[in-house]
Amino acid sequence: MHVDAVVFDLDGTLIDSRKDIANSANITLSRFNLPTMPDEIIAGFIGGGVEPLVKRCLGKENMDKFEEILALFKKVYSENCTIYTVLYPGVKEVLEFLRQKGIIVALATNKITEISKKILRSLEIEGYFYTVMGPESVKKRKPDPEIIRILLDKINVPAERTMMIGDSEMDVFCGKNAGTFTCAVTYGLGTLESIVKSGPDFLICDLRKIKLLIS
Repeated sequence: MHVDAVVFDLDGTLIDSRKDIANSANITLSRFNLPTMPDEIIAGFIGGGVEPLVKRCLGKENMDKFEEILALFKKVYSENCTIYTVLYPGVKEVLEFLRQKGIIVALATNKITEISKKILRSLEIEGYFYTVMGPESVKKRKPDPEIIRILLDKINVPAERTMMIGDSEMDVFCGKNAGTFTCAVTYGLGTLESIVKSGPDFLICDLRKIKLLIS
């Protein structure tokens, strides 16, 4: 198949950020004398953005502290977002492949934009992206298609010539709702069952498989 643009999700698709997010959440919780949580539990909260993540870490009984804890988590994570975060296998190889093909690459994430850019710079891949868009730029977050529609207007590529690649049903539905092709990866944060139920056009276990899909 041929596409003119590829829109990537970030966490669970391009980067494994679980440890930095979990560490930052637990640092924040401990400073408020709240119980910390296992990394794997916090990892299950990733994907919807910072506010839902913090709310799930707090639980209903501590919501009176939400705004204060949210502000501290943002600060702590911004300072610690590049310690353990790494690229998944094949990411640079695929980004370079897309560049050589002349395909526009963009990022659509629920992560704070400045933190996303800091991570991309740290991992030396920021230069591959035509644009990076986060939740500050939209009224409705993924799975609403607004973020992709704004991106496509910006890069002047129609949805039917675009592929959305992510690791969760949220990304698949976002792409479907925008009218793009959709590709889900199985190595990230989303469960296989939920990804399959969302019905992506393509399902891959290694990002390098993209090179076989895109001509």
